[in-house]
Amino acid sequence: MMGISISELASRIKMQPHTLRRYSRNESQPQPDLAMKLATVFGCDPAEVLGLTVRNNNIPLAKIPLYGSAEAGPGADITDMDRAIDHISRPPFLLSATNAYAIFVVGESMSPRFRSGEIVYVDPAVPVRTGGDAIIQMADNKGNLTAIIKEFVAQDDDKLSLFQHNPNKKLKIPTSNVTSIHGIRGMYVT
Repeated sequence: MMGISISELASRIKMQPHTLRRYSRNESQPQPDLAMKLATVFGCDPAEVLGLTVRNNNIPLAKIPLYGSAEAGPGADITDMDRAIDHISRPPFLLSATNAYAIFVVGESMSPRFRSGEIVYVDPAVPVRTGGDAIIQMADNKGNLTAIIKEFVAQDDDKLSLFQHNPNKKLKIPTSNVTSIHGIRGMYVT
């Protein structure tokens, strides 16, 4: 977040770091008083903190955060999902999705569904359905977050079952490692 760690920012605004991470990952929308505190720290307008910009005709134009990338390729070395690298225009089908975000695809394991370099749109509020594509966020024992893009198959108390397309492969991930499962709602098409 503009060169400030989550822990440092949380200390400056007197908030718990784990709570602030929920806002930084767009799992929750900050209340106006928190937006004011963050805007003061960053030297910006509270509307920017909330992901809103204003057009010349005073009609709000919503933006959503664009995070680095989620792996759709070999391995599990993924990106930092704690901070947005940019904010991009919200597509019309996500106008009412307050916690929506976008992410770059890296790798080809979900090809031809998704290809490396494409942007996918995510709405955390919509449940993931069997056969639907999802961003699965995981934490290691140090709290580092990673993310993968796979097809959701099923979930029980112990494991998350996923599928990748290139090569065809079933995956099982312990649910104890999973921090969130968000459904992919669409993708940016050039």
